[in-house]
Amino acid sequence: MKKIIFIVLILFSCTMSFAQNFSKLANAEFKSTESFKSSESQVLICANYLFSTPADQAELNRLNAIKYIMNWMQGTPDYTFDIGEKAMKLTNGETDLLGLYMAAMSKTVIENTAGKLSSDEMYNQAEKILVNYCAVADNKMKPSKKIKQLLKKPNNKLNSVHKKN
Repeated sequence: MKKIIFIVLILFSCTMSFAQNFSKLANAEFKSTESFKSSESQVLICANYLFSTPADQAELNRLNAIKYIMNWMQGTPDYTFDIGEKAMKLTNGETDLLGLYMAAMSKTVIENTAGKLSSDEMYNQAEKILVNYCAVADNKMKPSKKIKQLLKKPNNKLNSVHKKN
């Protein structure tokens, strides 16, 4: 019986040690062009983390992940991000939604290996990711008016690409 309890405690502590902790990323600096490229995998980890955890859990980790992504987006020479009127309408200027939208844009460009995406292609793919995230009630993310409209469309299915506006 003692061995079982010991094993359970070891497994529990291992699980806790593998939990995501983005506090070290909060003040990360990119010092060269190469550092942006080498950081893409960490940006993708941050984005995947944001879209795999509910908005009301580990808020500090989520904030640090978004901050890291935003710092990367501001300086990366490999990609240009357009956060224009369509993005503002989609997110209604809500900081939580806007942060997730930026994470979705980063995820989109890093995962895309088929060549450079146009602004519209980038927007559509990021929109899909954000709408799918908001569609899951357990994620506790309040959708904007535009996202609610997209969710109510009869042809809307999770993981489907929305038509271009």
